[in-house]
Amino acid sequence: MNLTAYGCPDGQPLFYFHGVPGAAVEAEVLHQAALAHGIKLLVVERNLTGELGSAAYLQQLAQQISDRAAGQQIHLLGFSIGACLALRVAALLGERVAEIYLLSAAAPLEIPGNSIGMGAGRYTFLWAQHYPRLFRAFAWYQALLAKVSPRLLLKLLFTGAGGKDAELLSQTDTQAWLADIQRACFRHGVSRYVRDVKLYVEPWATELGKVTATVSLWHGEADNWAPIAMSTYLQEHLRKANAVTRCAEQAHYSCLLENAETLMATVQFNLSATRVAE
Repeated sequence: MNLTAYGCPDGQPLFYFHGVPGAAVEAEVLHQAALAHGIKLLVVERNLTGELGSAAYLQQLAQQISDRAAGQQIHLLGFSIGACLALRVAALLGERVAEIYLLSAAAPLEIPGNSIGMGAGRYTFLWAQHYPRLFRAFAWYQALLAKVSPRLLLKLLFTGAGGKDAELLSQTDTQAWLADIQRACFRHGVSRYVRDVKLYVEPWATELGKVTATVSLWHGEADNWAPIAMSTYLQEHLRKANAVTRCAEQAHYSCLLENAETLMATVQFNLSATRVAE
């Protein structure tokens, strides 16, 4: 399976789980930093066909990474809801995963305190949990807007955005990148988007205890999509998690954009340390 790649073609592999709604093009903003630090950023393929249950879907993602890693230690990166997938796949892969890096991580919603401070997105997740037909209808509405007016969809998504995220739509290049993400996400309908949201809202907190890798977290203090309490929860409930790097004034996407260089430098340092140890 050919994975979309960014960064250094001959670099050390880092497997990327994009957010939801999201697409492979999301990783484009990490390309230059990955290239500079010798990292080959491989976007985990989520366009899997067939009506898979959660367990089978996660197993296919794990197998995809395992096959590509070819016996090497695995390093994972997750953004937003992509953090949920990275952690749940890591729980399946066990000690084969050495490091996990999470930005604006979305933690399990079954823990009541995790949603405190979440903005309008909490209603989307509520519908996904309890009103699946309403959620699917809303997904089709998003898909329609992504096709005919991605700028309007972004304006709706970013209404009430916290911190530096409020400025992103005024930046031409960033707005174009965000619009590309929305168009790519819904290009083939809503089934993949619906599947990943449903996977996120189901209970998965108990799986955190099976994650053996070291986890590093960056989170914007002004994030009102995935509040910083989510990363705090993950840090407290994972076996080997570093202290959360709290990013002043940053919110959801601004955390991804502004930490690209620091993130890739950290990955390069850890990969170099691993090679020395071997």
